[in-house]
Amino acid sequence: MNHIQDGEDNHRAPLMSTTSTMNHPNNLDDDIQVSAFNSRLQTFYHNYILANSGISLLILSQVLNSIMVTTCKLLLTDTSNPIRFDPLQVLFFRMLITYTCCLLYMYITKSVTDAPFGPRNLRLYLACRGVFGFLGVYGLYFSLQYLSVLDAMAITFLIPMVTGLVAWIVLRERYSLLEAACTLTSLAGVLLIAKPKFLFGSLATKESLPDNELVESSSPAKRLLATGMGLAGVIGSSLVYVILRIVKSAHPLISVSYFALTCVIVTSVSITVTPGLVFVIPTNAYQVFLFLLIGLSGFFMQFCLAAGVQRVKASLASLITYTNIIFALIWDLIIWGHVPGLLSFIGIIIIITMAAIAVKYKSYIEKAPSSSSSPIDLEGGDPKNDSIELLDFEIADDHE
Repeated sequence: MNHIQDGEDNHRAPLMSTTSTMNHPNNLDDDIQVSAFNSRLQTFYHNYILANSGISLLILSQVLNSIMVTTCKLLLTDTSNPIRFDPLQVLFFRMLITYTCCLLYMYITKSVTDAPFGPRNLRLYLACRGVFGFLGVYGLYFSLQYLSVLDAMAITFLIPMVTGLVAWIVLRERYSLLEAACTLTSLAGVLLIAKPKFLFGSLATKESLPDNELVESSSPAKRLLATGMGLAGVIGSSLVYVILRIVKSAHPLISVSYFALTCVIVTSVSITVTPGLVFVIPTNAYQVFLFLLIGLSGFFMQFCLAAGVQRVKASLASLITYTNIIFALIWDLIIWGHVPGLLSFIGIIIIITMAAIAVKYKSYIEKAPSSSSSPIDLEGGDPKNDSIELLDFEIADDHE
C-alpha cells in the first residue's frame, strides 16, 4: 500500500508543477526576458567593452574629466551663498585633498625614492613644475567663470601645439612649419571664441547673449579676459610638459605632490592677502556634494587614463581625448540648455582640426626612421633625442 501511495505521489508531483506553471505564465515570460537581456548584456560586454578595454577606459576618463570641469563651473556659478566661490578656493580644496593623499601614500608604502621633496638636484625644477602647473589649472578654472564649458575646454586643445613650440625653444626639439601653421591657425579659432569687440563689433555682443548670464558672459571684455587667462593656462601647461622631460628621473608622485603643494600654498596666501577674497564655507548638501564630486571624478579620471594608455597606441589615445568636446557640449545642453553661437562653433572646429593634424603629423614623424630628417624643420635638433610623447597630452588638468 505504501508503494502504491508513493507512486501516486510521484505522478501527482509533475501535475502540480505543471499546474503551478500554468497558473503563472507571466512569471515564466519575465524570467525568459530577464535571462535573454542578461545574455545580450554579457555578449555586448565581452565583444565590445572587454575586447576594447583600452578605448573604453580612455573614453570613460574623458567623461570623468568633463564631469570634473562641469562641476567646477557649477561651484563657481552657484548663487546660493551671498559670496560666490572663487576659483582659488575650489583649487585649494581640491589640491589639499590631492596633497594629503600623496603624503599618505608615501608614508604608508615607503616606496617613493627621495620622498617627499625629491632629489636635491631637481628640487628647483620641481618647484617650477608646481608653479607652472598652478598657472595651467588656474587659467582653466578662471575662464570657466565667463566662458561656457565647451569654449573653455576647446582652448585647452592648444596645449600640444604650444608645447611643441616651447620644446623647440627650450629643448631644441624638432618643430615643423606644419605645426607652426596649425598653431597660428588655432589662434584664429581662439579669437572666434573670445569675440573681442574691437574685431567683431556689435556681433560679439549679440552672439554672446545667452538666456543665462552664468553660462557665458555677454560682456566682450569679460570674455576676452577669460580667454586670455585660458591662454595663460595653456602656456603654463606647456611649460609643465617641458619640465617633466627634465625631471623624468624623479618619481611621478613627487611631481604630483609638488604641483598639489604649490597650489595649496599659492591659493591660501592669495585668498588671505587679496582684498575682497575670503574662504566661503559650503552651506548645504549640494555644495558639499559638488566638492566631493570634483575630487572623486578627478581621481578616477586619472586611474582610467593611466589604465587606458597602457592598452592602446599613443596616436589613438590622443585622438580619443577629442571626445572631451562632445561631452562638454552634452553637459552644456543638459544643465544649461546652451548651444554655442556660430562664431564659437567655427572657432572650436578650427582648434580641434588643427590639433588633430598636428598630433597625426607628430605621430607620423615619431614612426619615421631616425636617419630621415624632415626638410621643413625650423630647427634640425638631434634626431636621437626622444621628442615629447603624445601620451603626455592625455593628462588633461593635473598633468599627473
